[in-house]
Amino acid sequence: MTAVETRVLGDDSVRDRLLLAAIDIFNQKGYASTSVREIVEAAGVTKPALYYYFQSKEGIYLAILEEAHKEFTRCLEACRQATGTVRERITELFVTIYELMRLNMGVVRLIHAVFYGPPQGAPAFDFERFHLALWNAIRDLVLEGVERGEVRAGNIEVFTLALHGASNVCMEVELAHPTQDLGVDVLRQVVDTVFTGLMPLPATAAS
Repeated sequence: MTAVETRVLGDDSVRDRLLLAAIDIFNQKGYASTSVREIVEAAGVTKPALYYYFQSKEGIYLAILEEAHKEFTRCLEACRQATGTVRERITELFVTIYELMRLNMGVVRLIHAVFYGPPQGAPAFDFERFHLALWNAIRDLVLEGVERGEVRAGNIEVFTLALHGASNVCMEVELAHPTQDLGVDVLRQVVDTVFTGLMPLPATAAS
């Protein structure tokens, strides 16, 4: 380890550079084909720096995913605590997750590559935590909407699936076809369109 690295080992910028380099190379080459040497060279440090922060290639990979899950959970909790109508809070929940995805596209691509792609020899990680946390957040809001009369009575699971699916399509388009650049406004319109179908029916229509 160089004298300069010794002085900056406590500097988060070194750790951040390692994380960003690892995300980039994992996406380019896949987890199995990426070496520690390639990560540290891209980050502009030497191997002891990576070992200091993460112990191994497996460690930096898991740190990427754990930090992504931590930030994802923080955003969900903030949306749970927000005020306003259920419709407003559901919309803002999807907008928040959408913007988080756009800010962390490299991590999202890595998650998709490992979860949906062929095995890469990567350490086990419970990716289902992301889906389950978002599903429960949406479902809880839908249920609250029914209880408050903002959402018509019906199958909560189906309503949750409709909202989740609509927002997920927007995110998948952004991920697979970034040149289309749907943007937050389109996402809001999509969610609004679905939510309109979940509103209580007028008395005459219901009868």
